[in-house]
Amino acid sequence: MAGYVATDAGAYERSMGRWSRLLADRFLDALALPRGAAVLDAGCGTGALAAAIAARDPAARVTGVDVSEPFLAAARARVPGAAFRHGDIAALPDADGAFDAALSLLVLQFVPDRAAAVAELARVTRPGGVVAAAMWDFVGGFTFVRAFADVIAASEPDGEAFRTRYLGDSMGSPGRLAALFEAAGLREVAERDIAIRQDFADFADMWTPWLTGQGVAGAYVAALPPERRPRVEALARRAYLCGAPDGPRSFVAVARMAVGRRA
Repeated sequence: MAGYVATDAGAYERSMGRWSRLLADRFLDALALPRGAAVLDAGCGTGALAAAIAARDPAARVTGVDVSEPFLAAARARVPGAAFRHGDIAALPDADGAFDAALSLLVLQFVPDRAAAVAELARVTRPGGVVAAAMWDFVGGFTFVRAFADVIAASEPDGEAFRTRYLGDSMGSPGRLAALFEAAGLREVAERDIAIRQDFADFADMWTPWLTGQGVAGAYVAALPPERRPRVEALARRAYLCGAPDGPRSFVAVARMAVGRRA
């Protein structure tokens, strides 16, 4: 995954995995998969989507694929009834039409060849089967990260480059996923927004997980020279507080979802 650090499953869960779990349920609410379906979880990470599928339908046959061995180990522990394997979702070994549905949650932003990945999802889905993907709308719908990126861009010597890397090619912006789906030959392609609330107990609840170095923002924070980190933390705190005392904050997070069917 280009630009994405995925080496510590526990740290990822504290940083972003908690939001992936919430989004997985909203994602499945919008799909209404058939019972007992064979489902590909492409870019399964630590197993948030696979776990949500299994909880709804114990008869579902879930196969998860990911490039991160630490994340796969966490997924296997979380969903023992699913099959997880290391692999590139842009080059799957599965036969044409092997799955009833191919799903990808919060992954395509970080895949170098997104068109190839979506083409593979379409290929391994049976005719009439569902292909669906969702990505955070980093530009217009991911409030707490957007605030951090804007602060960094305005204050740090490499801040603009960081924001461009994170936000400059957002696959969650309207129309991006649908275009990939249509180019892959999927039919009945449609997009919609799905939203969750990201609730933090206080600033430390937001900031501390980034110190573990996971994801994009975490990798940036963890790599800061020691003399610069206090300044960045202070600016991030001001953005979080917005002039009010420290304490709970609730931010809206919106993901853009695309759904299509294999012709």
